[in-house]
Amino acid sequence: MDHLIRVDDILAALIVSLVMMRRLEVKNTLAEHNPTVPAEGFDTWRRKALRAYNWVAGASAAKVLVSVAWYWGGMRLGVPAPWFQLVGLLVFMTWLLCLVWAWKMATDAAVLRRQLGIQLRPRTPRPSESGR
Repeated sequence: MDHLIRVDDILAALIVSLVMMRRLEVKNTLAEHNPTVPAEGFDTWRRKALRAYNWVAGASAAKVLVSVAWYWGGMRLGVPAPWFQLVGLLVFMTWLLCLVWAWKMATDAAVLRRQLGIQLRPRTPRPSESGR
């Protein structure tokens, strides 16, 4: 049972960590930091962005779990080729499709953010701007 975790599983785990950082950035962006943005528009953007990031994180975590479980279970049960490889490919392709769909959702949210003028980080005045 060598190589229970493969490179694509490590990539999926890395993607989860990166997406969770982006998710925190969205969660920490407040409507108060964007007073010119209508509250309804801000809430719509936030909901869309969080849904996209949650989708990526869930799909990537599920990919790792299902992939490892399939490899472990398939080896123990002695699933023959090509079925063993086909199920692994199906898991991988499903994960890729989920990532593409989440990318589309995140792109839609990013377009809405730009249209509304939402700033992810509150603008703090530079020392040269604060009264000098």
